[in-house]
Amino acid sequence: MKPNTIHKDNSKIMKHIKRKFVSEYQMTDDAYEFALKQLPKFPTTGLSIHKEKVAHVITDDKKFIQCFTYIINGTPIPIPEPNPVVIYFSNAQGFLSSIEEFRANLFSEIKKPIYEIGEVQNLMFGFYSLVTSFVSSLSNSIEAFVNSKIPKELIIDNPRWKKKKMNKYEILRHLSLEEKLKHPLNQVMGRNFMSRKEYVEIKKLVELRNDITHAKSDIDHNVNYYEKLYIDTLDFDYISTIEAAKSLINFYEPNLIEPCNCGKKH
Repeated sequence: MKPNTIHKDNSKIMKHIKRKFVSEYQMTDDAYEFALKQLPKFPTTGLSIHKEKVAHVITDDKKFIQCFTYIINGTPIPIPEPNPVVIYFSNAQGFLSSIEEFRANLFSEIKKPIYEIGEVQNLMFGFYSLVTSFVSSLSNSIEAFVNSKIPKELIIDNPRWKKKKMNKYEILRHLSLEEKLKHPLNQVMGRNFMSRKEYVEIKKLVELRNDITHAKSDIDHNVNYYEKLYIDTLDFDYISTIEAAKSLINFYEPNLIEPCNCGKKH
């Protein structure tokens, strides 16, 4: 995406998405009645110190929601557990429209015969700050999602050393996103997003994330010189990338990322 294609039309930016819990189920009438009969033991039994217990709450409209436990003054309190995949994705959405606006304003300014240095500085600072937050949030959303799909008991052949095996801990710690998609996720889900054309955008996101995280100046210069990094961020297609991330997540878990019809912008 080149500078002369940038404008302030954000009509292609997707609607903000529904907020979701890690685990939420609609209970049947029988299950709801059974759970009520367990009170006051339920859901406080989920707060047992036994490490395999997970707290849940039941709502009046018969939803069964997973919680994490937070201790206040020695009392364990169940708090409904929001889905981090959705939180990170929503964060990226929040930065997106501002990125497009800052970039458009920057290009408008630098096209002037004599542009204002202070204005360019402010716009570049604002633009790049938003980009780093967008890239980090969207990458975190994808990573959290892929990691969440790897079962506790999974053992796979190590893709780097075929004679060795890897458990979940080693998979999460040592494999790249591409390796996780190609091996454990393909094995578990029986589907491979990497064959879809949108995966090209995911690869570009990972590359930009790495370039930003490990920012290096051009070694061909005696001074610190970050031209390529800034040009890449100015040319990057943020809208296509967030759409590709949505496609990847929903490819494996349909409608996890879905628009909210509340009418609010974000």
